[in-house]
Amino acid sequence: MAAAFRRFDRALIALALAALAGCGVRIRDESLTDRCADVMRQAFPGGGIKITKEEALPTAPTASIASFAVAVEGVRENLPEGSPLRRRLAVECDFDDRILIGFRWTKGPLH
Repeated sequence: MAAAFRRFDRALIALALAALAGCGVRIRDESLTDRCADVMRQAFPGGGIKITKEEALPTAPTASIASFAVAVEGVRENLPEGSPLRRRLAVECDFDDRILIGFRWTKGPLH
């Protein structure tokens, strides 16, 4: 029985040390508009998107106090003006308690 407690104590100490080692990990502290812009770039990789506008949007009156909507616009600078692909892009992101719960393209990325 004493050996089982010693193994449990060792496991508990190992778990505590692992938790302490994780304290050095820093959570990203980006604005919601920056996070939305990151998601837009990740949703269209290789697009070379330059962000031109970021703004908060009004939320529905029934939304919780922790709900936020943001809009991000960008331009793909590596495309000529007459290109058949869409040059100007825009997305909207919905956040609830800083968790992304919705993402939609409002302009682009394809025609």
